[in-house]
Amino acid sequence: MPFYSDNRRLLAETRPQIVYLAVPPTSAPEILSAWAERGIAVWKELPLARDLGEAVAMVRLMEKADLKFAVGTQRRFAVGYRRAHELRDRLGQVFLARAHYLFNWGPNLGWRGDLSSAGGGALLELGYHPIDLFVWMLGLPEEVYGLSAGGNRPGGSSDTDEPMAVYDTDDTAAAILRYNDGCMATVVTTRASGPVSEEISLHGRGGSLTANSETCLLRDPDGSVLDRTEEQPGAIGVFRRQAEAFAGAVLADDEFYECSARENLLNQAVTEALYLSTRTSTPENPQQLLRTHGLTAEECLASSLSRRRDDQDRYQNQNQKHSSREDEPETAF
Repeated sequence: MPFYSDNRRLLAETRPQIVYLAVPPTSAPEILSAWAERGIAVWKELPLARDLGEAVAMVRLMEKADLKFAVGTQRRFAVGYRRAHELRDRLGQVFLARAHYLFNWGPNLGWRGDLSSAGGGALLELGYHPIDLFVWMLGLPEEVYGLSAGGNRPGGSSDTDEPMAVYDTDDTAAAILRYNDGCMATVVTTRASGPVSEEISLHGRGGSLTANSETCLLRDPDGSVLDRTEEQPGAIGVFRRQAEAFAGAVLADDEFYECSARENLLNQAVTEALYLSTRTSTPENPQQLLRTHGLTAEECLASSLSRRRDDQDRYQNQNQKHSSREDEPETAF
């Protein structure tokens, strides 16, 4: 299989329909523009961009070229989280949600330690996953309050006296999200402490859900388990599911596809509002940030809401047909 160290050579010597873009965020806009000119659909590693303005520009560039553009929020394809999404309505009104993602990246951050190159740190890179899951399951929060900090990076080997590079991105962050229905959610993340651990929990009047990539537990209000889902496909299996789903949508020219970049603008708005809150020490409104770019949450979710309505209509039609058959008089033979 051929390989290339230069995307320009790749484009000159091949004609791909779809590409997976996994480069430092500072390089993404230029490469995306070149691929848009050549009519190539793009699946990009998260985050969508370094900031909301850059994200909006990239989405509009791809939409102007009528090309599909997705982001690697592959947690949506993990068995545990997907089951939680399916069962969330069993909880009734959700009043509390919790999430964490902990990971020790180590002392050498490379470009991830440079704010101008990365756009952010642990909150933008690791926190993006739980924020996406909450947006997927609960919608866009009305207001967010965030704290982020750096300087907690683990030290290097005691056998060397070489100084570690200075970095100006956050390695630890905590956030509170408030929804207009009264639900409150928390997100805690760090890339300065292990072991690797991630989980979300939803608490409603009808019970609770606890999920990670491999498992999902539905409990009643007293804690008794009502539903248990377990599978261990591994990270590669989850990655493959999203890749196959996006490739299928591109080849079939489906109007709806999961994890679209337009929907990811909501994640970008939440993250930017949290960083803004860190600087202002006050709650901030992600929807207001979207409006500064001429967007609303409904516009970002347009294709998802359309698909949801289609699914609901199909379900209602099936129920009506089933009810009609039950009402028909029995034929005597």
